[in-house]
Amino acid sequence: MIGKLLLSVKANKKMAQFKKWASFGENLKVYHCSGCFADKAGLIEIGANCEVAGTLYSMADGTITIGDHTEIRENSFIGSVNSVSIGSHVIISNNIKIYDNNNHPTSPAARHQMCQNGFHGEAWRWTHADSAPVVIEDDVWIGERSVVLKGVRIGRGSIIGCDSVVTKDVPPFSVAAGNPARVVKQLEDDLDE
Repeated sequence: MIGKLLLSVKANKKMAQFKKWASFGENLKVYHCSGCFADKAGLIEIGANCEVAGTLYSMADGTITIGDHTEIRENSFIGSVNSVSIGSHVIISNNIKIYDNNNHPTSPAARHQMCQNGFHGEAWRWTHADSAPVVIEDDVWIGERSVVLKGVRIGRGSIIGCDSVVTKDVPPFSVAAGNPARVVKQLEDDLDE
């Protein structure tokens, strides 16, 4: 009983964090392991009837938009300095990483200077890295421990296999798997419009 009460208190604190940084529809469910952070409010939007057990992080003017009936499971992390758009009825499994940026500059000299100046501060912000929007369309399922990188579009109804690294677009109604992820199967479009 005490354990459930403590988890409830932690979840309430997390909900306050979501209210500070995000706008969301009805029936949002967050957990003690959930997180929501931004440089400023108004850049994270979550639809109705969603569950978020992972972390959403907006830096600078990066937007994160999530449709209705979407689930983001534990230890998943979505980071934006540009734009991450996730559709409705999407399943983002455990331990997923989605970034619309490289996190750090690719220039060795820039990275050398970052380390020389200490391990925190302005030089470490994602704004100094290349970025491109990520789009995950409706009805997508992303399997455990997968990574989705900048500039990728995952088409409607697709599946990303466990442990995949998605570096290129995935067409609608496809199964993609591997590192780098490649289309390994086509799915039937059995969705009713």
